[in-house]
Amino acid sequence: MLTPERIYVEELLDAGEGSDDDVAENLSDIRRINRFFGGRNALMRAVAASLGDSSSFSLLDVGTGSADIPGAILERYSKAETAPTICALDISERNLRVTRLRLGVAGGVNLIQGDARLLPFQDAAFDVVTASLFLHHFHNEDAVLLLAEFARVAGKVVIINDLTRNLVPYYFIKLLGPLFTKSFLTRHDGPVSVLRGFTGVELSGLARLAGMRRPRVKRVFPYRLLLTADVSHAD
Repeated sequence: MLTPERIYVEELLDAGEGSDDDVAENLSDIRRINRFFGGRNALMRAVAASLGDSSSFSLLDVGTGSADIPGAILERYSKAETAPTICALDISERNLRVTRLRLGVAGGVNLIQGDARLLPFQDAAFDVVTASLFLHHFHNEDAVLLLAEFARVAGKVVIINDLTRNLVPYYFIKLLGPLFTKSFLTRHDGPVSVLRGFTGVELSGLARLAGMRRPRVKRVFPYRLLLTADVSHAD
């Protein structure tokens, strides 16, 4: 059985472990993982597919960490006549501080400290709401509430990029992670994150419980899930 039961062990970064140097290493590791293991490009393609040729859109990235993905999205449209408006939200003041001072963030990405469970924005404030490697941090009941909150703030589409819960990526990052990660936080939290991930059926079910209509979930190589859900506030 390659799909174990979902676990709820706390990750060290969430618990506030480590120094600013440790957090900088951890966030740098995650940037590298997003770049080379399917997260960043898959989400960027989903954003482009949802909006067509338009570059005049607004986007909120929730649980942004080092804001690498919203930065990459902004860079993608850097030569467009109209640049998108992009905000990146994280509850951790430490993550945002380290990102600003140590890692750097693309100019034009607005970093905001705030709680994803009660987003400080009006209904349909953004065209697109994204979240990467974020939803797995929560129990199912809280994940449903988060998805509903994302849908409230999104005017057009919600896009979620997260981990497939499977023993293959678990043992891959457990055994080989030290070859491409530097932080002890990553080496602990990476395998834990996989076991806190989802199956496609589970992620689709959570989206439906959150009131999302016709959520679409696809697997992204090697072990990512991409949820796309169109949002309507016509009712």
